[in-house]
Amino acid sequence: MSLSSFFLSDKRPVFLENIRCRPMFGGNGYYINGKMFALVREKSLYLKAGSNNVADFLLTGQLPYIHQCFGEYFPTNFYSVPLNIVEDEVQLTRWIAKAIRQLAQAKESAKASSALDSRQKKTAIIRSAVSNTFLF
Repeated sequence: MSLSSFFLSDKRPVFLENIRCRPMFGGNGYYINGKMFALVREKSLYLKAGSNNVADFLLTGQLPYIHQCFGEYFPTNFYSVPLNIVEDEVQLTRWIAKAIRQLAQAKESAKASSALDSRQKKTAIIRSAVSNTFLF
């Protein structure tokens, strides 16, 4: 089953009944209650990550989605999902549920700190890593 089919099929988990899909970052963004929790782009699935689930992604060697626009790199809080998880509907459902829970946590975190400052720090880290990679 394709990822888009999983999200939009009649057999999807009950908690995914009210999702919406719209174009985002050259792929499809999946939203629940107006908040994006997943991105499907080029046959890859990226899920919302936060303090409660980012370790799941990092321990499996997954990286964040980095959006490139006009030569600029913008890291996101969406991490790629390992293929073995994507192929196992039970595990995939668990990972998606964790990603959706991050939406509520992200709202709380936004109150405590400035999201712009966080994004600027991530962008600086990515720019540094990219420029260091291409030094000769």
